[in-house]
This record gives sequence, structure tokens and C-alpha cells, in this order.
Amino acid sequence: MKRTYLSSLRKQAKRGDSMTLATERWGYSYCSLRLGRVLWRGKGAILLSYRPQACVLPEFEPTQFAMFWVPGIEAIPLAPIYSSKNRIDFLVRLRGSTTRRIVEQPPTKAGIIGPMGRGFAPKAKAILLVGGGTGIASLVPLARWASRNGAQVTLVYGARTDNELAPIEMYLEDLESVKLVVATDDGSKGVKGTAIDALSTINVASFDFIVAAGPPAMICALYRLAGDRGLLDRLYASLETLVRCGMGFCGSCMLPCTSSLLCREGPVFPGSMLDCWAERECEPRQ
Repeated sequence: MKRTYLSSLRKQAKRGDSMTLATERWGYSYCSLRLGRVLWRGKGAILLSYRPQACVLPEFEPTQFAMFWVPGIEAIPLAPIYSSKNRIDFLVRLRGSTTRRIVEQPPTKAGIIGPMGRGFAPKAKAILLVGGGTGIASLVPLARWASRNGAQVTLVYGARTDNELAPIEMYLEDLESVKLVVATDDGSKGVKGTAIDALSTINVASFDFIVAAGPPAMICALYRLAGDRGLLDRLYASLETLVRCGMGFCGSCMLPCTSSLLCREGPVFPGSMLDCWAERECEPRQ
């Protein structure tokens, strides 16, 4: 499966054209990309803008992701922080050999297949988004969508230090109903502390939806906070796990204790489905 999948991408990249896969009924398509420019470099992270080459970029709903193909290496799951008909941006943080290659030597030519996963775009009057690391890439499109559909949005963005904070303001400048709250562990920018610490000044119970995307420790902390306050029915989390094919064939991204696949039913799951995940991922209370 993996060999056939990547071979198809290589052939399309060489020709520079687009392709709709045999899994067309799920809406996946392939598009060749060329690097437009590097928008930002931070500590162990990079923000890249790509342009389509002789193909049409697929339309992404909030929280959907793509398999981003690095020629000669592999395809990895990445959520676009911004996408339009002629541009797609990705925030990449150094986590392994492939992301190291992207961060240190951004590929001039690449490719994507997508969209993967199920979009999450709830109707709400007020929505709280809590993001950390590259999880913020999933929440920025959701913030844009919610704001343009009449919601008041509070977006909390946490990092260890200010040079790890991507300049997400560029994607929010035209949105008056989005309030951005920044937190850094060392206090170098915004609230001193974690994204969860920043919630101490926010009335979490006033929001219709609470959506988290980021490191497991952050999601665990928010899961506990929501549980303690009786808000689990409002909590939704965008989870990360091993994604090999992205199409639901290999089963590697199954949510623990369920038959749900992250690449098909996710990546966003309701708090009511996170009990078993939390037992495996979260440290016991002290």
C-alpha cells in the first residue's frame, strides 16, 4: 500500500499535474506544489507558503489535514494553517527526521493529497479555542470560519517562549470578533504560564464550544478542567496519533477503545469519547 501510494505521488510530481485517486468517492485529490516563500522561522519551527502547480488545490474545511509529500522521503500529515485557491500555508515543527528536513531545508517541490479527516465547523455564538505547538494550525482556520459565521471567538495560543510563537496574527487581522490571548512559559510574551494557565482569567463556562489542539499534556489538562467544571459535553479535542495512509486503510490511527479512525472520523473528537484516550495519555493526578 505505502509503496503504491508514494509511487503515484512521485509520478505526478515529475509530470507536475493533478490527480484524483481511485478513492475519489472520499474526495481525495493530489496536487503538486512549489515553494512560494518562507513566511517565518522560529526555534525549531517554520511557516511555509506553497503555490499549486498545474492543479487545483482541494478545499479544506476547518481541522482537516493533508498528507504532505517530501520528494524522496515520505508523506506526513499536516494541517494547513491557511488555504485558498492559489495558496496553501503549513506550520511545521521539528519532531523527527522528515520534519527536520522540512524545517532545515524546505523542499522547493512537494505535493499534497487531501483533504483528510472530517471537518469541524460548529454553529456557535461563542467558541473557545486552545492551541499549542503545531496544533494552532488546525485552530486558525476554525477561528476564521467561526468569526465569519457570526461567532465570538477567543483563541488562546501557548508556547514555551516567544520565539516559538508563529505570527498567526497575519491570518486574523481582518477578523474583529476574534480575541487572541498569548501565553508563554517564561513570560517573554503575553501571560506567563501555559495556555491552560491563561484560562484562569477567562470564563470558560460562557462558551458554547471548547476546542483544543496541541500536545497531549495540554489536552489532558483541559480535559480535567472541563470534567471538574461539568463541561465535558462542550469539549472537543483535535488529537494526534500515528497516521500512515490517511485514507482509513491501514488502521494505524484508531482511537483507543473505539472503532473510530482519526483520518476518517477525526481528528476532532468530543470529550465524551476521550475517557480511554485520557487513561492512556494523561498522567495520574497527584
